[in-house]
Amino acid sequence: MTLNVALIGAGAMGANHARTIAASSRSDLVLVVDTDRSRARDLAVANGTNWADSVGDIRRVDAAVVATPAEAHTAIVLDLLARGVPVLVEKPASTDPNEVAAMITAARTAGVPLQAGFVERFNPVVRTALELLDVHGPALHVMTVRHSPPSPRITTSVIHDLLIHDLDLAFRLTGASAAEYHAGTTWSPQTGAAAEIADITGRTDTGAIFTCSASRMDQRKIREIRVVTATALLELDLLRRTMTVYRHVAQSSGLDPAGYQAQTVVDIPFVRQEGEPLALQWDAFCDLVDGAIDPLPVLESIEPPHQIAAALETQTRPVTAFRVA
Repeated sequence: MTLNVALIGAGAMGANHARTIAASSRSDLVLVVDTDRSRARDLAVANGTNWADSVGDIRRVDAAVVATPAEAHTAIVLDLLARGVPVLVEKPASTDPNEVAAMITAARTAGVPLQAGFVERFNPVVRTALELLDVHGPALHVMTVRHSPPSPRITTSVIHDLLIHDLDLAFRLTGASAAEYHAGTTWSPQTGAAAEIADITGRTDTGAIFTCSASRMDQRKIREIRVVTATALLELDLLRRTMTVYRHVAQSSGLDPAGYQAQTVVDIPFVRQEGEPLALQWDAFCDLVDGAIDPLPVLESIEPPHQIAAALETQTRPVTAFRVA
């Protein structure tokens, strides 16, 4: 079945979704919607399709992608779900956990698929790591670094822009369904401005610890994850889509002139480069709409990362520095 798809939001992320939808053999982009009429028209023309400036103009579609600014998501998603339209909504679904819960309830009540745009789930190196964790045992500690140079066009905080991806991956890599936010802090350039740096530590219901760092004040783009198990360390580079696995073998610190010595086995697993993560995400969403994937686990996985992100946004306290004489 070829899905007729409406895209709501013709900004930078919307343009990426338009390209992915149009390139797929499983979907046709039939409408681009944006309140900015010229932007909607330009993206529609570039993809050889129709455009509109109101969600009310959407008729007879099989699915929709919502890629508007986050503050507009809830009303649009609830409207589409009420009409029986399956929705892929960009992250964050909302910065308000109550609104996220409302979307989930609406999808469950209507029996309509809803998926959030956690695209890093579909990064080939993450998929490979999940396979290796079946061999090396459960994750005990997940440490992530997601840093970028400044991005003035983004108005949401770094928590809901970048950190939320790694909160989602912490759940995926530990096999958790719930977690507690233990400690965190943020930095903003001025009072009232969105946070540009955020660090958080928490514990999942599997007992694993996660430590996540996100920044839009760095000088280079970094997307790295370290996953520690009882028998191995998995180092993931999400940008290069490579992985290194370290396994400690032995150590000694006797009379040898070299002093302390450690023996470590280093493996570089083959990562199947199955395609662009956004395209893999779209293929999974098509499976969801077609009924090839159970919609309930997908739906239930939306809320936990949003809950932790919201907790960090609202519970972080100022840090007082003390100078030691």
